Amino acid sequence: MQNKKKSLRVGVVRFPCSNCDFDTLRFFIKFGHRPEFIWHNENFFSSYDLLVIPGGFAFGDRVYKKATGKYEIDPGVQALRSPIMKAIYDFAKKGRPILGICNGFQILVKAGLLPGKLTQNNSQKFFCDFTICKITGDSFFGDKKMLGKKFKVPVAHGYGKYVVNDKEYKRLQKNKQIFLEYQNFNPNGSVRNVAGVTNKEKTIFGMMPHPERTPDGKFFMRAIETYVKN
Repeated sequence: MQNKKKSLRVGVVRFPCSNCDFDTLRFFIKFGHRPEFIWHNENFFSSYDLLVIPGGFAFGDRVYKKATGKYEIDPGVQALRSPIMKAIYDFAKKGRPILGICNGFQILVKAGLLPGKLTQNNSQKFFCDFTICKITGDSFFGDKKMLGKKFKVPVAHGYGKYVVNDKEYKRLQKNKQIFLEYQNFNPNGSVRNVAGVTNKEKTIFGMMPHPERTPDGKFFMRAIETYVKN
C-alpha cells in the first residue's frame, strides 16, 4: 500500500489590492495541500510548512505621502509598513521556506531578504504574456532533477527588471543563487536574463514568472514539495 502524500500547510499573505492570492490558493488546493490566507495586519501567525507572498499590486504598487495626495510607483515599499512583515522576518530567521512570486518577489527584495533590486521594464510598459524559462540552479526547491528543464510560464509585470552589478552577479553565480532564467526572450531587460533568485541559505526564493498560472504546474509543485520536505 502506497503512503499517502503529506499535505503541506501553506500560508498565503494578502495585502490590499493583491490580485493573485486566489490563484495561489487554488494552485495549492489543486495538488492536495492546505493553503490559507494571512491578512497583512497580522503580526504573528502559527506554524506553516511554507509561506508564500503572491503576485498582485500590493497597495496598488503606490506610495503616498498623504492619503489623498500624490503618489509614486514603487512596488513593495508600502507593504513593508504592514504588521505582517514582523512575522515574515521571524519566519525567515528560523530558516523556514518562503516563496515570493512577482509582487512577492519585489517585496522580499525591498525587505532585504533577497539580493539585488527590481526596476521598471526596459520598455517602460506593463508586459503580460507567456515566456520560456530554464531552471539554471539545482537549488530550485531542492529538486536536482529540475536542472536544465525549460517551461512555458506566464509573466505579468511592469517592474520586473532584475538588477545587480557585475561583482554581485558573479557572487550569485558562485553561490548558485540564480535558479531561473529567461530563454529566447527577456520581457523586462533583467541582467543576464535572471528570472529568479534565492538567498544564500537557499531558504527564500523569489521569481517574476507565475507558476500558479501555468496550465499544468505539476513540475513546479513537485519541486516545491521536494524542497519543503527536505
